[in-house]
Amino acid sequence: MSDAIPTTRLPRWMPLGSEPELCPAGTWWDAIRAPEHLGRRAVELIEEQGLPVGSVVLDDGGREPRMYFLTPVGTAERWEEQETVALGPSCHVLVPSANRTSGPGLHWYRLPTGPRAVISPDGLHRALIKARREREGPH
Repeated sequence: MSDAIPTTRLPRWMPLGSEPELCPAGTWWDAIRAPEHLGRRAVELIEEQGLPVGSVVLDDGGREPRMYFLTPVGTAERWEEQETVALGPSCHVLVPSANRTSGPGLHWYRLPTGPRAVISPDGLHRALIKARREREGPH
């Protein structure tokens, strides 16, 4: 559990113990689901700019690995970006416990650094667009 943040700093929504929990989106955060290949590149682009990435879950167990970026509540209402799904009120996200910081399977790709460790929707949007365009190449 050395990779985990101290228990005193765990967000209230973070599962305790070793099992993941289904958490409601739209309460503490909304989430943007993206394919792993786009999500990883978006994280790189954001970090290259020296910007905070926020909390990111990676589910790499399955045929379609996915990343979940936690964003401020309300993001899902106005989110539009190809190859992504916005998860807000009436949606749930399976959240790993704080000690799940590596795969395989559901784990934290970027562990929350505090209760409101969310990514800027605008920064995420720009990074996902750039990542998708890089993958598509010149037209």
